[in-house]
Amino acid sequence: MKIVVIGAGELGQMLAERMSASRHDIVLLDREKSEFAQVRDTLDVGMVTGDATNVSVLKRAGILNADLLLAVSGDQPSNMLACQLARHFHCKATICRVYSSTVFSATDGVSPEFFGIDKWFSSPEECHKHIMEVLRYQCVLEQMEFSNPEANMVAVRIAEDFPIVGKSLKELDEAGLMGDIRLAALVRKRELRFPRGESKVLAGDRVYVSGCRKAVENFLQNGCGQEPPLGQLVVIGGATLLTELLVKSLLKAGMRVCVIEPDAERQEEFLGKMPEHVDVLSGDPTDSDVLDEAGVRKCYAYIGTEEEDEHNILSCILAKRMGADKVVTVTHKPEYISMVPEMELIDCGFNSTVESANAVFRLMSSGTIRVDSNLQSFHAYLTEFKIQPTSRLIGKRIREAQLPRDVVLAMIFRDKEVITPVGDTMLDNGDVVVAIVTTSSEAAVMPYFQ
Repeated sequence: MKIVVIGAGELGQMLAERMSASRHDIVLLDREKSEFAQVRDTLDVGMVTGDATNVSVLKRAGILNADLLLAVSGDQPSNMLACQLARHFHCKATICRVYSSTVFSATDGVSPEFFGIDKWFSSPEECHKHIMEVLRYQCVLEQMEFSNPEANMVAVRIAEDFPIVGKSLKELDEAGLMGDIRLAALVRKRELRFPRGESKVLAGDRVYVSGCRKAVENFLQNGCGQEPPLGQLVVIGGATLLTELLVKSLLKAGMRVCVIEPDAERQEEFLGKMPEHVDVLSGDPTDSDVLDEAGVRKCYAYIGTEEEDEHNILSCILAKRMGADKVVTVTHKPEYISMVPEMELIDCGFNSTVESANAVFRLMSSGTIRVDSNLQSFHAYLTEFKIQPTSRLIGKRIREAQLPRDVVLAMIFRDKEVITPVGDTMLDNGDVVVAIVTTSSEAAVMPYFQ
């Protein structure tokens, strides 16, 4: 596929790296030549310097024969105008990064289509959505999305009082606690393992549970004994756009909220957008006295949403040490993508670059789609493989496929159906298979699907 990527920053580079590895023909376009410094020696992609809203520059990048335009720069107006130009030149599809969905107005006829945008995403809204997902149950540390909206995978921290503790996968299945879900992987003592029938689930394990949404939900309630946190307190450090989205959703979910903001001007602006019963404290979220006043010692969760990554990380560590049941940090710099999962005092970490990349891969409707998660700490990740008409897997059961041993099949999408794979599951043309792979095992298994 011929893909033009506008914006060679952190997000553009991540997308180019992952998609060029999947054998797409990529051209990166950025107005700053300096953005290509890291790309030039590491990626086999085209590079064009110039303004994406300039017709001649877009033509030089290959927009006339492009299959897809990814407008993902940090300049929202430029992204939108580039999509409009791409549509004029009959580019087959466009995906646009915007700051907020409020840029569109259905009542005024200003829709994404008005700007030539087929699909769009917002980094703050992506982070908001996934933070709300992990707040629904105390044990959930991460929730992953796929091209099939009915599919779900959650990373669960196993507590000592969970009904599944000490039981093998075989025993859980016999007790009816597995249902239509699969325990695809687990992390124990910082080691990634792929459980088999005799493998036991122990307290402290981080388990990756996959299946359709209803089945995963049943497992969380029955296998883990979890209940929604109605009436609980959530403390948020930083009055940002992300915080605005979170407060509205938390209140709607029946939870209490306290926001901490050090800047007086931003605090006043934020208060003007919030309902009267939202508490907003003036102070530094990295100050233990301020955290104490906000009620962090007895809160259900603390979330760091400030623009400064280091402030978020520090405030989360302080909140955890002071007694917060769950802490969630948001980061933006790429260096924290792999660092945060290694920090034992931080339960959940969301990086805006990764969340945005995940959104793009999910919105792409053809080819190989990669969905990164905290598995990347172990140089492993989730990939969706589509079985092509000439694949050697068609008509074979999984046990007959002779796939590499370090490849784990988590789910199969057949049309809209989500299938939990077992040894007798028959593979068919067009199936989308979600697998946990490493860089080396992905290269080894890809020919099976093609």
